[in-house]
Amino acid sequence: MSDNKGRTRSGKPIRNYRKRADFILEGCPSGVNVPSEDKDDLEKSLKVFKRQMRESGVFETLREKKYYTKPSRKRRVEKDEAIRYAKNQLKKERAAEKAYGCWTAIIKDQAV
Repeated sequence: MSDNKGRTRSGKPIRNYRKRADFILEGCPSGVNVPSEDKDDLEKSLKVFKRQMRESGVFETLREKKYYTKPSRKRRVEKDEAIRYAKNQLKKERAAEKAYGCWTAIIKDQAV
């Protein structure tokens, strides 16, 4: 696959293209740099900032801490998720055992 950084699908270069690395602050993992006063640079830096927050898990912890959840409720939710996951796995295993679409040919008294 060709390197198409800074170009549109048609191959034309994007005007004033900046890489994501231009927006990241050195030594500050949860901060971003706004290189100029251009509106596009501000929007791109916000996009980079949101991506950093999402990847670090800040949004998930905020969502979890929004309401107090009793420990018994947490355990019950985890147990229900585990049961749901186990049911899904069992369903996939049974479908694989049935082997729909799989044919066996017998050639010279041997299954192939």
